[in-house]
Amino acid sequence: MKELFVKDLRPGEKVTEYFALRKATLMEKDGRYRLSIELGDSTGRIGGVLWDEAKETAPLMTPGKIVRVRGFISTYRDSLQIRIDRIRTAKEDEYDLGDYFRKASKSPDELSASLDTMIEKVENSYLKKLLASVFGDEAMRDKYLKSPAAKLLHHDTIGGLAEHSLSMCEVVVRLADHYPKLDRDLLICGALFHDIGKIWEYEVAASIDFTDAGRLVGHINQGDEYITGLADEIEFFPDELLTHLRHLIVSHQGEKAKGSPVVPQTPEAVFLHAVDEMDANMGAVEKIRDRTGNSGWSEYSRIKERFFFFGYKDEPPEEKPSESSPDDDIPDDASGQKKLL
Repeated sequence: MKELFVKDLRPGEKVTEYFALRKATLMEKDGRYRLSIELGDSTGRIGGVLWDEAKETAPLMTPGKIVRVRGFISTYRDSLQIRIDRIRTAKEDEYDLGDYFRKASKSPDELSASLDTMIEKVENSYLKKLLASVFGDEAMRDKYLKSPAAKLLHHDTIGGLAEHSLSMCEVVVRLADHYPKLDRDLLICGALFHDIGKIWEYEVAASIDFTDAGRLVGHINQGDEYITGLADEIEFFPDELLTHLRHLIVSHQGEKAKGSPVVPQTPEAVFLHAVDEMDANMGAVEKIRDRTGNSGWSEYSRIKERFFFFGYKDEPPEEKPSESSPDDDIPDDASGQKKLL
């Protein structure tokens, strides 16, 4: 079973360990082949390169599998890298899949209880029936509580979809009184349903990746089709109400360039998009905090195009020096920055 995680790796060390294989690309230059690899676990990612028998090994390396790697930790372009001597696909009894995913902040039982609490807050009878159709289906409920909300950046955990959606619900409930003209019932349902298509967009093996339908159709279209189909089965479900709910789903990305077929055009849609953006951004920042710690600067985030500062380290109060003793040295600020993998 796994003993060393990505966060534990240091330059100059030999390593023999299990990792999730994220990417494997055979590259050639001047007749010489190398296999460029990306590995990972629940604590981060690290690059790797295999030179010996790269061409022969490449067909055996399928992303999404767990592999056993033997190699040497070095640095390449200011990032850690494993110079791989040997690599093979791991056997099923050699690893625990839980080592390769970050955990949601709440357990499935806690998420399920929070989901029921939010459903109870909805008063519109048609929306309550729609919620019952979705979450009264035990198989669907289980998928909803276990699905990730993203592949990489925010809430990319088992349970991330429910965690993100329920966090949005909490914001909706807390701010609804401040904007009394908004339809709170519609917003709660929009928060719970806006990303429901991610159940079919992602598949979880040794890593989170897109399904074929996820790439070819996308979660917005899949979610809209699913919710529309269930609403159509509810007798006398108001067309206007369904249209407004569908608009929340299809416009929640905010821009056509980001995947939404339409931009937000109702007050509820504008509000939901803002809440979605805020929660996704905070989820990403908290992920970076988890890897950095509660003080100091993060490594540069290529996705967010910035560093993040998480405060100064708490220093114990200094003892007052005696008259005969020299002043205590003031410790230098840490100049090294932890690499975000």
